[in-house]
Amino acid sequence: MTRWLDVHPWTSDVLLSALVLALSYLAARLLAVLFARVLSRVAQRTPSTLDDHMVTALKGPLAAAIFLGGAYFAVHRLPLRDPLLGRLDSTLFVIGAFLLALALVRSYGILLDWYGRESKHASTSQVVEFAPLFAKVGKGIIAILAAITVMQHFGVNVASLVVSLGVGSLAVGLAAQDTLANMFAGFTLMADRPFRVNDKIQLASGETGEVESIGVRATLIRTGDDTLLIVPNSALVKDRIVNLSRPTRRVAARVELYVSYESDLALARGVLAEAARASRLLDTDKEPVVHIARFADLGVQLQLVFWVRDHADLAAARTEVQEQLLRRLRESGIEIPSLPTDRAAREAELHARS
Repeated sequence: MTRWLDVHPWTSDVLLSALVLALSYLAARLLAVLFARVLSRVAQRTPSTLDDHMVTALKGPLAAAIFLGGAYFAVHRLPLRDPLLGRLDSTLFVIGAFLLALALVRSYGILLDWYGRESKHASTSQVVEFAPLFAKVGKGIIAILAAITVMQHFGVNVASLVVSLGVGSLAVGLAAQDTLANMFAGFTLMADRPFRVNDKIQLASGETGEVESIGVRATLIRTGDDTLLIVPNSALVKDRIVNLSRPTRRVAARVELYVSYESDLALARGVLAEAARASRLLDTDKEPVVHIARFADLGVQLQLVFWVRDHADLAAARTEVQEQLLRRLRESGIEIPSLPTDRAAREAELHARS
């Protein structure tokens, strides 16, 4: 055996490299078992879930890194020529850079998710709104740094590449004006914060809905009929927006109706105010107000203004108040005038039934 190895010295290098690969594989498996059985149990004893997720996320990349280190040592033990050895080194370097970037991306995502759920600032609206943006930007930066590291390893002049891309980016920027405008508008909305997630807003077009998320390009709004409205951020920056949730969720509602000129206006105004007070959704901190809006041909126009505790109950409160109005006006003998054509049609219908 010794004589054969003397005749073929490269055989010992191959055997040693194979042994190194086997040992590195065993070390990687041992590390995986250590993470699964020891560190996982230790992490479960802590009150935070951050270490639990970290152990699970880093187990694979670290085990692969150990095997990769063994593979690097094994490759350099082999009697290979420089071109082939250089290619193998480059391949291992790219894999190592990928594993490092993967570990950083996972760690960053877990840390950001933990900060948004379990930290003392988790309930603040800033964390909820900015978390998706920070996640995308942070992962993008890690990916760019990994790509730059790989390119520099292969001898690519990153500085000159950036200059070349800067010239080309001018044409790209002109072609993507709307996209860039929406992105900058998204940053403006997140910084200025005219509305927040879960706020109810009214657009300039009259559509009303609840803000579900504020993205980099567009904002998602859930309307009352459960339709998801996707609005470009640039439109929200340019147009007028009514925030129905700020400074409070209280909202004013108006009901207008006509009473005949023969009606007792003081009694009619009292009936309207009592009808509003009868609603269970009324904000009791502000009293209903009844105005005489104008004198019209049809009759005296009265306007009832009352406040609802939550803007989400606006439609239900308006329905309750109008039902109370109709019943109480009939009980008080106050006539609600109608157009002559409508009155004649009803009289003819009643006459036909009789």
